[in-house]
Amino acid sequence: MRRCLTFLLFLLAPFAAHAADDKMLYVEYRLVGKQIAEGSFDAQTKKVWRIGDNYLRFEDAPNPQTKIHGLIIVAEPDIWIVDRNTNQAQHTVDPGPNYKIHFPLFASETAEKLREIEFGRELEYFHENNAKELGAEEVDGIKCKVFRLEIEDREVTLFLKTNETPLQIVVKSPAYEYAMRFLRYEPDRKPDKSQFQLPPAVQLKN
Repeated sequence: MRRCLTFLLFLLAPFAAHAADDKMLYVEYRLVGKQIAEGSFDAQTKKVWRIGDNYLRFEDAPNPQTKIHGLIIVAEPDIWIVDRNTNQAQHTVDPGPNYKIHFPLFASETAEKLREIEFGRELEYFHENNAKELGAEEVDGIKCKVFRLEIEDREVTLFLKTNETPLQIVVKSPAYEYAMRFLRYEPDRKPDKSQFQLPPAVQLKN
């Protein structure tokens, strides 16, 4: 559960978010790139549900190395960290005082500015940071608008589909290059707060 606990520190960081609470965001994504082996844990699909600043569900992929299948559920101020393999969970309470979720796309990046990009606020982030809009480009046959930022030694590029939802964000540094590819991106789902409850079969650890 160590990876989930580390990730939780980012969820509760005191950043302001602006997600609406009358719609639910649902995202499926994976990482792609030359340095990410096909079939590896990093290449597996992850899932995110989010309502506003107070409800989050993050389903990780099963990790064959740690033998953990992580799930994080937040219904502020309650937080559950679950291992789906064992159906056991840890419960904690957000100490506040802000009670707002910060959910970064690139939580493992060392550049603090890059960790400010949030699920549901990708285009807003690029606009707020005066990204350059480049010419249209096709990615796997999908026509996209392209926006680019320079963050420290990284070149960060957003590929936006014609319906204004992101297709991918590419991070390129002198040492590596990879993309977060959005397989599904649905920002206007009807809110379903049952997604933010602990599954019935899960037992809380003392």
